Order: sequence, then C-alpha cells, then structure tokens
Amino acid sequence: MYSLIEDSMFNTKIIKTENAFIPLDLANSDYQRVLDDIIEQGADCFTGDIPADLQAAADAKEFAQQVEAYKTAKARVAQYQ
Repeated sequence: MYSLIEDSMFNTKIIKTENAFIPLDLANSDYQRVLDDIIEQGADCFTGDIPADLQAAADAKEFAQQVEAYKTAKARVAQYQ
C-alpha cells in the first residue's frame, strides 16, 4: 500500500511504502512502479484517495503506452495490406 506524505517545511511530496520512501521523480524506477500499480490496481493500492497529480501522471503513462501499442499494431497490419 502506498500513501502520500507532504512535507510543508521543504514543500515536497514523497510516496511512502511499507519500507521505503519514493520521491516523485519520473526518472525514478520505483516511482514508475507506483504509476504502474495505479494503472493496474487503481485505488486499491493507495491508502485513501489517489492524489490528482499522481492519477494524472498514471493516466499520461497509460495513454503513452496505448499510443505505442496502436502504432505497433498499425505497422503490423500495414505489412499484410
């Protein structure tokens, strides 16, 4: 389960897991795993509601994945036409 911790002193947000703290950084592989979990499991992987900025990032990642899958499928069909 994930939860979001907001640090008002440093004006940062961090995702907390059972044994780790994950920064909100697109280059971080753990952050990408959190987005994947949000895509696959939805609100079940988060304590409380999923913050809007995390949901938006997960939606953007899922859309990008769908676009790539569409391009691949379209190229595969074009081979046989």
